[in-house]
Amino acid sequence: MRELGSYVAQDDALHGYLTVKDNIRYSALLSLPHDTPTEMIDWMVKKTLRSLGLTDVRKNLIGTHFQRGISGGQKRRVTIASSVVTQPQILLCDEPTSGLDSTTSYQVHLCNHAVKRLAQETNTAVLASIHQPNFETFSLFDNVLFLAGGYCVYQGPTDGVVSYFTKIGYPCPPHVNPADHVINILNTDFDVAEETGVPDHERVQQLVEAWMSHTSSLPSAGFESHERNSADTTPTSAGMTVGASKAASQRTLLRSEKSKSWSYRTIGELNKTWILTKRTALIVRRNFVIVSVRIWIYGMMSVLLSTVWLHVAQTDARINDRLSVMITLIRLINFFLSVAAVPLYLEERPVFMREHNNGLYGAGAYTIANTAVFLPYLFICSVVYSSISYWTVGLKSNGWAFCRFIFYLFLSIYAAERRYALAVAVVIPNFVGALAGVGFLTGFWMCVQGYLVRTPNLPRFWYYWAHWIDYQTFAFNLLVQNDFEG
Repeated sequence: MRELGSYVAQDDALHGYLTVKDNIRYSALLSLPHDTPTEMIDWMVKKTLRSLGLTDVRKNLIGTHFQRGISGGQKRRVTIASSVVTQPQILLCDEPTSGLDSTTSYQVHLCNHAVKRLAQETNTAVLASIHQPNFETFSLFDNVLFLAGGYCVYQGPTDGVVSYFTKIGYPCPPHVNPADHVINILNTDFDVAEETGVPDHERVQQLVEAWMSHTSSLPSAGFESHERNSADTTPTSAGMTVGASKAASQRTLLRSEKSKSWSYRTIGELNKTWILTKRTALIVRRNFVIVSVRIWIYGMMSVLLSTVWLHVAQTDARINDRLSVMITLIRLINFFLSVAAVPLYLEERPVFMREHNNGLYGAGAYTIANTAVFLPYLFICSVVYSSISYWTVGLKSNGWAFCRFIFYLFLSIYAAERRYALAVAVVIPNFVGALAGVGFLTGFWMCVQGYLVRTPNLPRFWYYWAHWIDYQTFAFNLLVQNDFEG
């Protein structure tokens, strides 16, 4: 299904620090084969922007909680555009107008006009679920399906809704939207038996039986009606017909990647990883606070540790102090960096889920790209942290020992932020819950690491598994060995 369709979720999951054009372009780059000409991708992006009325805001940022961006209706159109530009054979839209005011809904209504036109040009089937559409939006649909209690009560042409419900005894009053009329009939949340004379559950049962009786008299009516309606709504002009055929042929050519060799698909996956790397780097560059806040935290923590453990002498009387400063170096900095990483993961999670569910890329490509971008920043943080605290604390005065200290600390930070914090954010997709999870996991690693309770004294149940999967165990041992042995 992922190869054939694209799903437009009810919520707008977009990268806030990317522009409108960036979001659409990266969707095209990730969905189309890697050997698609750049000129074709640019043409598709430009056409999608123009068709959905986004050309004037193409250079505007989507916006975040801290930075103003485009309007709600424009975000909805960008979400739809990100799926349309991939040229799916089936476009699934989940309540495109839900939660929008009348003005924004009108913008989405204009977008629906554009989507229908694009669907006709590219021969794409559009399926949408929608609640309480206005008459203009309702009239855009070629076919409609009404459900009540999970059962079908009507399926067929939109222009046949009024006549069918009139036939079974529920005529639509004048100047009333047919969609609202049918929804009122099917609504069982409030008892309207006094108005209709029939209890809700009995009325729904009658509607289901009426439709079953209607379809039994015409066994293939649903399919024939759909075919006739599709034939009636397909553009008949020579230009539109040729355009649809050309677009369908073009899409078939672009989607032929799956039939290629294994090496071709491997190159395609590597190309997606490279595209994700460039996109992540662009987001970080536009939101440099992600990095600057972490560097600031590292600097402040290193100053604190340097003033508390100032010039710890290399004597037997100060051995416990030297051990304490090394375990504190690991625990404090890893805890604060894990907490700082969780919001970033949770912010990107909806975008990842949308793109992953639509088959744009896999978890492996995302992880590799994200890690490749943040590794240099983590190393810079390690250098800043070590440069301030290492010499003022009075650890081993040796250049190679200092370099090894930076490397060991870097591995510890990488394990804490890029592995455990990411795992918590994946398992607990809630900000408060994820922070609590990070706090619990930090305390757990502290208990089984072997410093608070010496390793030989750990209960065997915790020793044989928890102690050896704790990254703090290895980081602490390496730092101690580096300081005492060199």
